[in-house]
Amino acid sequence: MIKKWFNAIDDGASTFALFGIIILTGINVFSRYVLNNSLPWIEEIAIGLFVWFVFVGMSSAMKEDKHIGVDFFVKKMPRQIRIIGFIIRAVAIYYVLFYVFIYLGYDLMKTSKITPILGISYKIINLAVPIGGLLTVIHFTKVLVKSFPIEFGKEGGS
Repeated sequence: MIKKWFNAIDDGASTFALFGIIILTGINVFSRYVLNNSLPWIEEIAIGLFVWFVFVGMSSAMKEDKHIGVDFFVKKMPRQIRIIGFIIRAVAIYYVLFYVFIYLGYDLMKTSKITPILGISYKIINLAVPIGGLLTVIHFTKVLVKSFPIEFGKEGGS
């Protein structure tokens, strides 16, 4: 039950954020072009939701192993080179996730900036970066563990 609930966190948050972006942007377009009165606060909320959508959504894509990859040439490589490439890829992804998203994302939380119209703290918006990074680390680790037998069991160079 916890696994099912945990797997639904990023999907639910991303779906909510995307739905909010679409609805709020639609309202603002209607307000601007039909009522001739733009609602500037909608843009602030939509941008914040977009940040959450992107960073939490990346973990959702990682969970399904749906990130873009070009593996045509990798599959043609000999087994030992493919294994080295697999390890280098995993180390590079972990570096980006831990250092850039989690560490530097947490560093973003030290800001005292607020949005100009609604006065929302950027800490709330920036919180999406380390949370998305942490969720992505968890999902990437699960994908990596599942792919060990696949990557290390095949012969390459065909």
